[in-house]
Amino acid sequence: MQVTTRASRPSAADALKTPPLIGGARVEVCIVGAGVAGLIAAYLLAREGRSVMVVDEGPAGGRASATATVQLAGMIEPPYASLELEHGTVAARLAAQSFRGAVDTLEAIVRRERIACDFERLDGYCLGRDPASRVKLEREVEAARRSGLAGVELLAAPPVSGAIEEPCVRYPGQAQFHPHRFVEGLARAIAHAGGRLHFGVALKGLEPGRPAAVVTSFGHRIEAEAIVMRGRGGAARDADPPLRALALRVPRGMLTRALYWDADSPHCCARLRTTGAGGGEHLLVMGDLDHAALEAWARARFPGCGEVLQRLHGEAAGASDLFACVGQAGSASDGVYVSTAGWGSAMTRAAVAAITVKDFVQASWYERDVSRLRM
Repeated sequence: MQVTTRASRPSAADALKTPPLIGGARVEVCIVGAGVAGLIAAYLLAREGRSVMVVDEGPAGGRASATATVQLAGMIEPPYASLELEHGTVAARLAAQSFRGAVDTLEAIVRRERIACDFERLDGYCLGRDPASRVKLEREVEAARRSGLAGVELLAAPPVSGAIEEPCVRYPGQAQFHPHRFVEGLARAIAHAGGRLHFGVALKGLEPGRPAAVVTSFGHRIEAEAIVMRGRGGAARDADPPLRALALRVPRGMLTRALYWDADSPHCCARLRTTGAGGGEHLLVMGDLDHAALEAWARARFPGCGEVLQRLHGEAAGASDLFACVGQAGSASDGVYVSTAGWGSAMTRAAVAAITVKDFVQASWYERDVSRLRM
């Protein structure tokens, strides 16, 4: 069986030191790609007692930043009211369960392995534009509650000093963490659980079959019952949509530490990054607007912002499907699967995809064992 997950690009961070791959190998699961999804899947499978190998041409973490925190949230785009209207109550409830489970799983890993990655539970606030948006946000609260989200409530104003009194929705139980520190700790936990990691290994080809085999650029063969690979789900596209970010200086205590996003433009979101004792805080603002519009949005939403400290360019994952999931690819092989992740925060989708990969692999082994018993 082959399973693929969304592609990631190497980060500029230094790779963890791993032993070189010398010769071939035979394992139960070979994961090609040491991104967040691949490493979480490797960790979960290694904890189940499976023999796991992770190989990657680049460093651990893929796109994971070496300097900034990222968010884990179950409501970014689209809101639950839109989900329920388009896909029904059951689909909205499934989305809520999967994203809540992903955040809980990542937190459990951090605590179990004592990974110092600044994991922090925070509230999330969906900011309305004006008092007229109250009816829209009331519908969102009702839909979110029907989806099983506890504690969601409508507030008269966001917890931002000096902000205009406009309604907002509070979603408890969101989170943020430092992705590069997380993947470093996770890679060590995989090795401690008996998994093997080899970076600097380029993939030359894939040989399907039972077992399947990964062939490296040096001609080494890694045979495995299941192969997990990076890939793109959904329709092909020329490039990922652009993402721009700003870091603005803000006085300490100006706004509550939380995740913030715009009800009408959910790609516009913000969160705090503490710069150290006495150093104040930075407001990290991201979105698909140009930098001037993004700065105007930040200053309108968060009065008191100081000078712009950084302007960044990047790429946002495209929205190909509703959920992060693993399903069969459009190919002749019944064993090829594609992980798609087009809804919610990218890191949350990665965790959902990893859990789904683990479940697919385990389910395939269960079906194989049952078939053998019937023979």
